[in-house]
Amino acid sequence: MNRLFPQSIMIILSLLILNAVIPIQLANAADPLTQANIYLYPKPHKVSDLVLKTPTGQTVSLNDYKGKVVLLHFWSITCPACKVEEPLLENLRHTYGGSGLAILGVNLVDPPAAIQKYAATTRTPFSILFDGGRGFSLKVVEMAGKRTSFLVNPNQEAILEVPGFPTTYIVDCRGAAVGYSVGPARWNDASAQALLQKLMVESRTCMSQPGSRIDKKFSMR
Repeated sequence: MNRLFPQSIMIILSLLILNAVIPIQLANAADPLTQANIYLYPKPHKVSDLVLKTPTGQTVSLNDYKGKVVLLHFWSITCPACKVEEPLLENLRHTYGGSGLAILGVNLVDPPAAIQKYAATTRTPFSILFDGGRGFSLKVVEMAGKRTSFLVNPNQEAILEVPGFPTTYIVDCRGAAVGYSVGPARWNDASAQALLQKLMVESRTCMSQPGSRIDKKFSMR
């Protein structure tokens, strides 16, 4: 992501008029979780639905995971920092994968063929997802003299800020982002573990509410 896209003006306008976009800078930097490179929002932010494809061609909607705690993990194949974080994500998958945690690895920068080849030859601690022609993408913009990128939907409306890789959003059982990490998070830190455990306890209430959906097809490996 090293150039400014022509659609940037449209994206900036979207940022000004949409309440759906979740900006990084609203986090509470004073929270103890900062030692784990995890930052909480003052209040949860609803995440707009995200419809992507798996390497085998299945369609996955973020709404399918309501009732679960989701780590929405943005990565790329050549990202060194992503590799650093993967063993910690693997530990999370092993420890909490059967207790209501899903890790979705979203790649919107590498070519689909490269992602499919990578998925076929490399074991990852997350389910790999990419756009697959649905119209979701990362767009680079310059704001206040700084370069960042935003996840935009087919209408070119900004949903989430993704300033670099890895960026991970923590989404609760109701589909709202409660926090995020930019760069490798220390998921083995006691504060990070306590946060995830708390959210998974809360997910039991979500799962018992009428209308909650958990798509078993896309549960973690």
